[in-house]
Formats: sequence, structure tokens, C-alpha cells
Amino acid sequence: MREAIGSSWLIYLVITFILVYVFFIAFIMNYASAYRAANYVVTQIENCQGRMEGCSNDYEGVVKKKYHYNGRIDVCSVSNGSDSYVFRVTLYVDFEAPLFGRVGVMKVKSETKTIPNIPNVMTMSGYGSCK
Repeated sequence: MREAIGSSWLIYLVITFILVYVFFIAFIMNYASAYRAANYVVTQIENCQGRMEGCSNDYEGVVKKKYHYNGRIDVCSVSNGSDSYVFRVTLYVDFEAPLFGRVGVMKVKSETKTIPNIPNVMTMSGYGSCK
């Protein structure tokens, strides 16, 4: 009888470690997806020189399809002198837990290099000022 109780405790312990391992791997995969998606969005903003108009820039659709990221993407701008801006991209790392719903864990933040000669970012569609 003792061996049966000891074996059941050992099985519960192993199952607990396996669940922790699975959640850790799921978090790492979601973080990697968000990180790659943030790099893609930053690259697209730099290639288009910060302008949404006139540049075929559907980065949200590409990020969802190519990088399997389904979270929220926030893009904002910070003035860096006269007519030059730095854009900040924030993506949220979250996952769907069975009992808790969507659980947000952390953010992935990335910025572009300074992009000069942008007349007025505030009137352009898609960008707001950073808080």
C-alpha cells in the first residue's frame, strides 16, 4: 500500500513539472513571435521613412499571417528635433489560459532610428504621440 501512495505522489510531481515546462515553452514561443513581429514593423516604418500614405504598408496583416502574432500593435512617435522623429513600436506578449482567458504577461518595445524630414507626423494616419 505504501508503494502505491508513493508512486501516485511521484506521478503528481512529474505532471506538475511537465505543466510548468509546457507553459514556459508556450511563453517563450509567444515572446519570440512578438519580438520578430516588432522587428518587422520597425523595418517597414524605416523603409517607408515614417510615412503611411503612399507606401503599401499593411504590416498588421503581414504580421498576423507571417509571424502568427494576434495581439495589439501600438505605434507612436517622439519628436527628435526639427522635422525628425523616432517611432516606438509596442507589442504585447499574452496567451490564452483555459480558466483565466487572455493573460497579458509583458510588452516587447522597439524603436526606429531617427527619421529626418517628416513635416508633421501628428496629421498622418496611424501614428500618435508617445505618452
